Amino acid sequence: MKVHKIPTKEKCLAILRKHNTPIQVIDHCLIVTKIAERFCAQIDNINNKLVIAASMLHDIGRSKDHSIFHAIEGVKILESENLDQLLILIVKKHIGTGITEFEAAKLGLPSDDYIPKTAEEIIVSYADNLTCGNKERSFDEVLNGFISKFGKDSHVVMGFLRQKEFIEKMTRKNVRKEEENEN
Repeated sequence: MKVHKIPTKEKCLAILRKHNTPIQVIDHCLIVTKIAERFCAQIDNINNKLVIAASMLHDIGRSKDHSIFHAIEGVKILESENLDQLLILIVKKHIGTGITEFEAAKLGLPSDDYIPKTAEEIIVSYADNLTCGNKERSFDEVLNGFISKFGKDSHVVMGFLRQKEFIEKMTRKNVRKEEENEN
């Protein structure tokens, strides 16, 4: 029986290169990882190793496809690498702010729920949304872009707002714990 692993950041880089991931995609993954690491540093009980690996590998499917199907291609690649199933699920669910099974069918994706639910899934998706190419963008920049593209009441905008709220609650809870420990 083969053990499924969560690779280190260095091993993730090697996997990205092995699968001929374009350099601009690797640069993007490094920025997403940097943002995700910042969130992880503020949140207790988070699987940092998983978040870092998933941030590094979330766009590996772009080595084969640059459409929304890159997530599915990424899943196939990571399964061929025998990586941890939790890591593979994050890669699958990182697209947009989440895609319901109904929306997936409309888009031609395999029938499934692509909504990030775990803390690790949400952190990677949110960090990815805050990144355009190899530049970090502000929450307001991204929000305004989503509103102009999808409409203010769209599931994309609502999902992005939920992701921000989730991250803020997780980090605020830790700030309160630190303040209690100081008293």
